[in-house]
Amino acid sequence: MRPSKAFILFTLPAFLLLMLNVQAQELAAATTTRTTILENVVKERPLLGELLTTAGLLPVLSGDAPYTLFAPPEAALQELKGQSAEQIRTVLAGHIVKGRYTEKDLKDGATLQTLSGQSITICRKNNTLVNGVTIIKADTELKNGVVHALSGALNY
Repeated sequence: MRPSKAFILFTLPAFLLLMLNVQAQELAAATTTRTTILENVVKERPLLGELLTTAGLLPVLSGDAPYTLFAPPEAALQELKGQSAEQIRTVLAGHIVKGRYTEKDLKDGATLQTLSGQSITICRKNNTLVNGVTIIKADTELKNGVVHALSGALNY
């Protein structure tokens, strides 16, 4: 028994649309993974990009080595404006960890060392907390690492 023309005319375009959608999703994923942390920050968080420039941390976040950035909110970044480059570097280096850590990788009780030499502790209760600060947007995965947006600046 041969399939009807109506069946073929309906099924073929539906199949083609499905394939185009799959290809578009793969292209979007590939584009995201080609962007470095630095490129993402400059585009999405210009003030953070400006402060990272002042702090001299651009080479760290634009290279091939993987890093995790715990990005403080804009209000906390505003407080850094006008401080010395060294003070900005100390604060922002305290939000960067060598290695790629997705939220799933951040185990309860784990301790990670930041680029400033400070340790941060992970707590997994209701939310994922880093030194008591909540991750409000996790897992922006990029070519050279991961960015997690925080509800506040990390305190030591």
